[in-house]
Amino acid sequence: MAKPKGKSSRNKPATNSSGKKRVASAAFPAEKNRDEFFEGSDSEAPSNGEEDDQQVETAPEKRNRIAKEYMQKVNIGLQEQAGSDTETDEAGVHDPLGEILKQKAMEASGHMQRKIAHQLQLPCLRAASEATAGTSGHFIRTSKMAVTAVCLSSDDQTAYCVSKDGVIFALDTESGKRSKFDWHHTVDHSQTSGSTADWVKRKAQSVGKNALLAIAISFDDRYLVVGGGDKKLHIWDAKSHQYIRSLSGTTGHKDVITGLAFRDGTHELFSCGADRAVKIWSLDNMAYVDTLFGHQSEVLAIDILRQERAVSSGNDHTCRVWKIAEESQLIFRSHGMAVDCCKYITGTEWVTGASDGSLAMWSQTKKRPTSVLRRAHGYPRPGLAPFHVHSIASVNGQDPTAVSTNGLQDDGPVGPGSVGGDASSWIGAVGVCKGTDLVASGAGDGVVRLWQVADGKVGKVLHELGGLPARGFVNALQFARSGRFLVAGMGQEPRLGRWARDGTAKNGLLIHKLHLHE
Repeated sequence: MAKPKGKSSRNKPATNSSGKKRVASAAFPAEKNRDEFFEGSDSEAPSNGEEDDQQVETAPEKRNRIAKEYMQKVNIGLQEQAGSDTETDEAGVHDPLGEILKQKAMEASGHMQRKIAHQLQLPCLRAASEATAGTSGHFIRTSKMAVTAVCLSSDDQTAYCVSKDGVIFALDTESGKRSKFDWHHTVDHSQTSGSTADWVKRKAQSVGKNALLAIAISFDDRYLVVGGGDKKLHIWDAKSHQYIRSLSGTTGHKDVITGLAFRDGTHELFSCGADRAVKIWSLDNMAYVDTLFGHQSEVLAIDILRQERAVSSGNDHTCRVWKIAEESQLIFRSHGMAVDCCKYITGTEWVTGASDGSLAMWSQTKKRPTSVLRRAHGYPRPGLAPFHVHSIASVNGQDPTAVSTNGLQDDGPVGPGSVGGDASSWIGAVGVCKGTDLVASGAGDGVVRLWQVADGKVGKVLHELGGLPARGFVNALQFARSGRFLVAGMGQEPRLGRWARDGTAKNGLLIHKLHLHE
């Protein structure tokens, strides 16, 4: 007689594949006690109150916390502005909050400008020319040779600069305290990297092998990168001043590095050099990414905002906009031979300074500059009426009488320490206060000139605001993000050569406070 299946299955002990009885253990509990085992494990686990109280906050959690705190502050401010009306509905509070957040995001991305140029309180150019740099600005002496490049940290608290003698300084913008980066425990940066390009061998090198000509800092103040005559990219920890490594080799530059720029919000680095190349690097991977060819001569400056579009200028009288994603470029031809400096104002507009002393405004939608200021610095060449209205002209067909005459009459060279001649009018640096309509330009005429970006008949134009005294050659300009001050890198010589010298000037950083009135 067959046994009942149910009874047999209930009474049969559990066995494994080898036929042996399976014994319940703490590691492998029986089926009916499995739930009790896992429930008891939580209660039996030792608790450590100190570890729970000091949990490590992750990066996403920190961003969420900061965003919530910021939104709460904005909400409180909006409620205070609304007054004592307690019946304000929730939608009425969130609408202005959304507008404020949208405006901040557009300003950060470069799609919207803050109008602050008209709020500046500046002396006229004649008053600035009669003053000295020490009376209206704070000068900090750094290196023995000319300062060539400047950058600011994201909080505007620290300024970094490099010079022709290969020195890197970090300076506190409030106290003026300075600290020098130590090269002794790093690789010898005086040794050049890679082979020199064929078209460079026939020319004498314009700067020494130890010279540093470019500097850039990442958006999070993590990486500080410098480059110059040794053809290498030297990467530092900006906060601890510790040397990380260098990038060079067969994929590196074959000649002097002249410009560096980080793309906003990333660790993607763009570099340019005298080997006619623009190179892209990823500091997240510490690796080379790509090379962009197109310039027919030395590339002298480069800039980029948040978009994947970089603008560069060079000695081939062109500006080029590089569309990274589309792998294409736009060519804009300048009237001047050497376009020494360029800076983005918005994602589609930028300003350049040239060796003939002209300051130009460009738009991505036009092949020619929308506005050109001839002889923006200094005084005209012999044979021309100094500071006559025809010495500064616009290419848009504007009325010449409506163009600024620099606020000066026939008085010759101006500014403390001006060397005069063509060298004084050579624009060596331009600066843009990010997200605003404020622009600055510097040369060797002893005055840093400030300009307002305004709407013209065809495109954007520059209106002169005034000047700030700056003795010597202005080789770099950097605005604080808040617009509270302007940092100028000064030198006895120009950045890329020694065709003129002002022996009475000093090498260092000049910080001018900017006063805004409501």
